Amino acid sequence: MRADNIRAEFYEKLSSFAKSLKIALSSIEFHKNAPDKEVELYKNDLAMFLKLRNAVQERYSDTIDYKQYEGQIQKLINTHIESGKVEIITELVNIFDKDKFAEEVDKIKGKAAKADTIASRTAKHITENMDTDPVFYKKFSQLLKDTIEAYEQGRIDEAEYLRQVTEYMEKVLSHTDSDIPASIQHNNAARAYFGLSLEVYKTVVKEDNSIDLRMLSLDTANAIDTIVRHFVMDNDKIIVDWQNKGNIIGKMKIEIEDYLIDEVKRKYDLTMTFDDMDAIIDRCVDVAKLWFKQ
Repeated sequence: MRADNIRAEFYEKLSSFAKSLKIALSSIEFHKNAPDKEVELYKNDLAMFLKLRNAVQERYSDTIDYKQYEGQIQKLINTHIESGKVEIITELVNIFDKDKFAEEVDKIKGKAAKADTIASRTAKHITENMDTDPVFYKKFSQLLKDTIEAYEQGRIDEAEYLRQVTEYMEKVLSHTDSDIPASIQHNNAARAYFGLSLEVYKTVVKEDNSIDLRMLSLDTANAIDTIVRHFVMDNDKIIVDWQNKGNIIGKMKIEIEDYLIDEVKRKYDLTMTFDDMDAIIDRCVDVAKLWFKQ
């Protein structure tokens, strides 16, 4: 999300501090030469920084890899820091578990902190699922970035920031978008084909053209969905390991290309190149591999 480099530097320095402190606290010479108050100060500093790390990780859903130090840090806590001072973060709650995630957000103080948590967790979900519907997730990824930027620049307040990111999270989780035709709202693969086709058609069709690009993209999505299902399904069951069978994928791509040539390029007299068609074919087949799994 924002200021990733600053947080990464903080995690790195905290790990180094914990490593050095572990060595120092284990040293007899350190305890001989350092007053008890100074030793206690170091322990309190570590506890404070660990709490800060936990708060930052929860707020920004960070997954910085500090495992090489975690054993040392945990031992340091067990040995030198009073139990209960530092709570170790467990696995982040899945945002699909709406009740538990709502409970997690409710514990966070401040609307901006709540909004950051929702935005970061939604962005994480988008990143993990981007390939299943690139255009849909790219749209909401940009909306999140724009909203965060608007808040940082003071163009919206905390309440509006929280409202917007919550709305985007709900749409991402329900995989709904008003730009998607109603007839394919519940067909995830076709939704992705629609978005990918529309994205390409917008680049090859001139603005003054009278073609209804949404309808053309919907027709294309339905056609590709029919072709894909024809090749990957057998008696309503997905063919095992079809993703790695070159003959199936090759025939599928040829049939999609034939459709694009006959029913799109020639029918609408478009200056669509083979590179344009490949942009649709290859990306739609990649999406199909993710949605049609046995």
